[in-house]
Amino acid sequence: MPIKVPNNLPAVDTLTKENVFVMTDARAMTQDIRPLHILLLNLMPTKIETETQLTRLLGNTPLQIELELLQTSTHKAHNVSQEHMLAFYKTFHEIRNNYYDGMIITGAPVELMEFEEVEYWDELCEIMEWSKSHVHSTFHICWGAQAALYYHYGIPKHVLPKKLSGVYEHHLDYKNGMLFRGFDDVFYVPHSRNTTVNREDIEAVSELKVIASSPEAGVFAVKSENDRQIFVMGHSEYDWDTLLNEYLRDKKAGLEPAVPDHYFPEDDDTQPPVVRWRSCANLLYSNWLNYFVYQSTPYDISTISREDLAPALQERADLKVAKFGGTSLATAAQFRKVAEILREDPARRYIVVSAPGKRRKDDVKITDMLIECAGNPELMDQRFIDITSRFREIVRGLKLSFDLDAEMEKIRREYEQNGSDAFLISRGENLCARIMAEYVGADFVDAAELILFDGQGNFLEKESRRRIAEVLSGHERAVIPGFYGSGPDGRIVTFSRGGSDITGAAVSAGVTADIYENWTDVSGLLMADPKVVKNPLPVPVITYKELRELAFMGAEVMHEDVVFPVRKMGIPINIRNTDRPQDPGTLIVKNADYYPSLLKISGISGGTGYASIVVEKERLNEDEALRTTVMRIFGEQRIPILNILTGVDSLNIFVNEKDIRGHVRELTAQIRSAVNADKVTAATGIAMIAVVSRFMSSSPAIGAKVLTALASRRINVRMIDYGVEGISTLVGIDEGDYENGVRAIYTEFIKK
Repeated sequence: MPIKVPNNLPAVDTLTKENVFVMTDARAMTQDIRPLHILLLNLMPTKIETETQLTRLLGNTPLQIELELLQTSTHKAHNVSQEHMLAFYKTFHEIRNNYYDGMIITGAPVELMEFEEVEYWDELCEIMEWSKSHVHSTFHICWGAQAALYYHYGIPKHVLPKKLSGVYEHHLDYKNGMLFRGFDDVFYVPHSRNTTVNREDIEAVSELKVIASSPEAGVFAVKSENDRQIFVMGHSEYDWDTLLNEYLRDKKAGLEPAVPDHYFPEDDDTQPPVVRWRSCANLLYSNWLNYFVYQSTPYDISTISREDLAPALQERADLKVAKFGGTSLATAAQFRKVAEILREDPARRYIVVSAPGKRRKDDVKITDMLIECAGNPELMDQRFIDITSRFREIVRGLKLSFDLDAEMEKIRREYEQNGSDAFLISRGENLCARIMAEYVGADFVDAAELILFDGQGNFLEKESRRRIAEVLSGHERAVIPGFYGSGPDGRIVTFSRGGSDITGAAVSAGVTADIYENWTDVSGLLMADPKVVKNPLPVPVITYKELRELAFMGAEVMHEDVVFPVRKMGIPINIRNTDRPQDPGTLIVKNADYYPSLLKISGISGGTGYASIVVEKERLNEDEALRTTVMRIFGEQRIPILNILTGVDSLNIFVNEKDIRGHVRELTAQIRSAVNADKVTAATGIAMIAVVSRFMSSSPAIGAKVLTALASRRINVRMIDYGVEGISTLVGIDEGDYENGVRAIYTEFIKK
């Protein structure tokens, strides 16, 4: 993440040598991206050292940060020149009307004093109170954390029998939290302090949660319930020699300090110290910036004072429907993950499941095996053995008494009697739901009772919604198989595509859920195709309209049939990752006005293989009959039109190249003859890129930036169109420039 700092800050030279991307004021003036505004209240006497340590950590992720330095006016720094303080630091009076995405309050060497005795205590209290309405997320360090816990929650600090100094082993108390996403089970952090806070005092406050601790050093990290206050007792920002310098300083002063614990090899202070905390430090600050600042801060930073208690992507709803896909249910271990997710949030009352999916790349899905059986009796014996083996592996792994042999025999007997392929194919979901219901202690409700189809196999959305509301009102908690329902005669009918996803959406609409969670093996939608852009950022929030625009241009997102039942009722969809439940995923909403967004685009999609048909005739667009004739020809030929650009004397019609392949000459000749055109030409080898943003109509610069990005790579634009709904810009370029074009646009909006 490029971090913007004043031009001549001493940290710039140090960090540039370390390959940390530091952006000075001068360069930042050329950027057009909403940066994260971070305020650093530096209470340490070693100002420059602390600036450098924290700037290093803040500059390690992919968005621009604008850092401001704050000092107290009631205490003057003595270990750094006043020229430095005047040049780079502001006072609270100067910034009190500003708003910030994040703030860091450092420690200070005043811990043996009572809080009220500290010279700047009253000013610090004023700043901490101000932060509640002017800062989205505040990160407190060491004494700064103890001071904040005391001010906000009345939690006292306690003097330790001896100074805690060293590098200590830590463990996670809350493994699903996002602050420690990606951390190992054991990690190391330096500590250097004389006081502590007691765990029982913290746990007595319902709004606080201990998320990491150390057997030797005690509580390490605490967060508030609304995620806007983080309290960290250690010094993960320390350089390799910070503890060494403190130790040597105290020895020189004749204080006879103890050798810092676990810092030197075998505690031998004649050997160089071993650094074991650097990767954890980078990850800790990266996670804070990503999940507690970037993913949840509002785009209009001045609305921080009106924020709800919880970030939009983490708020708990009263009623959730959770649908789990095949990869989430492929093994007994995956079942256990699902059960833990359900236990974590009692609001997840209705669970929709797919059939078990692949355990590995060369595996076969249960549903695919059942499809092979349908109409192929010679395969049935072996496939039933395989299917039974897969389910038995799950049942035994969960230590259930489920009579699998009897169930499989019952399925086979009923299939042989009624001959319904849909019945057979749907049994993977049916068995999976019954096993899950037994495992988590919920009711099993057959989808055949809830999901209704007409005689032609069309899904009856309204009738199903009424039936779901009626039936599930009698079940406090239920597991429902996805993918199928029943027709008027009671026989099983399956969805043709996105089956279990549609079931989940239908159940959400029927019970009027607060949110529909769709659990998969990915952590939401991405800003761009990862095959084209390396490690694209996730999309935190997107509207249903934006999703449809991305899907129309080829993005692999939810099908409209899945979205429709919940979109019409305004129920958000949250795409989540079963293997990474701590990730917030992507929230799909009807109206995103009240959801946070730092970036001005919601995604980039597109593809190759397009063609254009250009019809030229003088005053063509003044003659509606001629234009209608051209459109009718495309309709008769069953050629879908993707886009039309009009000029005074021309029509430029864009289609999929595959739809005209082999009969371009006949098509152009037919159009020329029908409207007596002056000229009709066809061009192939076109790529389309769509940039989607709900801010498009209110921010003209977005379209301009798209063209700037392409021009910077010398990519010629063959067409450009701004969508009629004001949420997309569509450009046509040569196929050979497609991937380069996508990367250029992504870089222009995200990485600069």
